[in-house]
Amino acid sequence: MDLIKKKRLKFINDESLKKGWSFGDNNPFFVEVMELMDKIEAKTMKEYMKKLKLERKKYEENVMRNNVVASL
Repeated sequence: MDLIKKKRLKFINDESLKKGWSFGDNNPFFVEVMELMDKIEAKTMKEYMKKLKLERKKYEENVMRNNVVASL
């Protein structure tokens, strides 16, 4: 795991502990860590955050599409 992802995981862990969130699907960072983080390659935190935003948008569109298909 590269340094950027380690820094991001440390931030997520610290923030979750500070807010009292367990690491389950009710944690707002859950999707980032479980679904998106492995797909992102970045050399800087700024680049990581930019790619995260794009990956999150693609993920949310895919989830919505799957929900529509499942409800038909």
